[in-house]
Amino acid sequence: MVILTFAYALSQFFRSYVSVMSPQLIDAFGFSPGSFGLFSGTFFLAFAVAQLPLGMAFDRFGLRRPMLVCMTLGTAGAVMLPLSDRPVLALAAQAALGLGCAPAYMGLLAWVMAAGHSMREVRTATVAGTLGFVGAVIAGSPLAWAVASIGWRASMGAAALAMALATAGIALSLGSDTRTVLRAGTPTASAGGQGPSSRRAVLVLLPVCFALAAGGTFRVSWGGPYLSDVFHLGVAARGYTMTAASLGALVTSMLLAAALRVTRVKTLVVGGLAAGVLPALLMAIWPARDAVLSVGSVCALFCVGSIHPLVMSQARAVVPRRRLGFWLGILNTMVMLGIALTNAAFGAIAGSTTQADLPIDSLYRRLFLLTSTIIALGTVFAAFAPGVPGSRANRPQANRPRTHSSSGREWAVTQTEGSP
Repeated sequence: MVILTFAYALSQFFRSYVSVMSPQLIDAFGFSPGSFGLFSGTFFLAFAVAQLPLGMAFDRFGLRRPMLVCMTLGTAGAVMLPLSDRPVLALAAQAALGLGCAPAYMGLLAWVMAAGHSMREVRTATVAGTLGFVGAVIAGSPLAWAVASIGWRASMGAAALAMALATAGIALSLGSDTRTVLRAGTPTASAGGQGPSSRRAVLVLLPVCFALAAGGTFRVSWGGPYLSDVFHLGVAARGYTMTAASLGALVTSMLLAAALRVTRVKTLVVGGLAAGVLPALLMAIWPARDAVLSVGSVCALFCVGSIHPLVMSQARAVVPRRRLGFWLGILNTMVMLGIALTNAAFGAIAGSTTQADLPIDSLYRRLFLLTSTIIALGTVFAAFAPGVPGSRANRPQANRPRTHSSSGREWAVTQTEGSP
């Protein structure tokens, strides 16, 4: 569990490091706005593409071999990036990092599920997931301090060493006894929906998942250039901002867990997305008005992604048990695909704005306007998304002693009902 949690923390780090050292990467590799957007999105594109194949590989081979293959590629990418100075090699390294980080959280959950699904395992998974956010926090102020002190190449060299240690730890400690964990799927409290109506219900969640990623794009890549170009914030100040965004997302996750005791899942999902539209619109209107307002907006947009687990619980409520793994893989892929495509779109907009020789605030006005549009559309679809039976109304039922022997079912009930 320690090694798997460490691997997940590294995954969070590599998702977030670009935003802090973006000016250094742009200078080192000579990225244009368009190529920087491609570079930033490559990680998430590779991450997204790997999700479904990884799930099938876990079913067939267990966790150890698929994780080793992916994390070995990720280690190679982490080593290649600081040693290269060619943009094509940087893109290849970023893709390898995406593949290397793709199995971290899925493997962590699969290992916990293999051990059982009592409250002890639920608490273990929750604590491990929370500790994983430490990686995103390190990719803020601590990384900014390291970049300022020893340079970005040495900082990424240290991260590559950590990735190599995590890969070695997986090789030495992780067994193959979880081979059948995902083969049976993750059963829900009920068998789930059947037929076209259930398929339509889960299809509504696809644009919702895509919208979750839009605000996070500023945290993982474009927030650094924005604060540097418009407000001329140095690497340390940008690091503080990204640390604040990560801590804000962590606090938001804890508040959502508490809110589930009195509020329905669907209400929180719709409200969370709607709350993300406001800061994006404010920045679309006043992208260069006030540094404090802009920093707060970047943090608020990143916090929208905290409702991701709630959206997954909505899917659990409607998909048939035998197809649960497939649909959850599709939805998770949409989140990562959303970050990749949003990065690419941002890069294209930046390129066209630069060619037109428009003021820098015009560029970010367009980026925030696109972000607000995506989140607003996601909010509309979330209003028609399925609810989660028992998320609030049947709370007393959830506290009855469980007599069934399916530990997987107990896990699903706990996650769906938002129990601590």
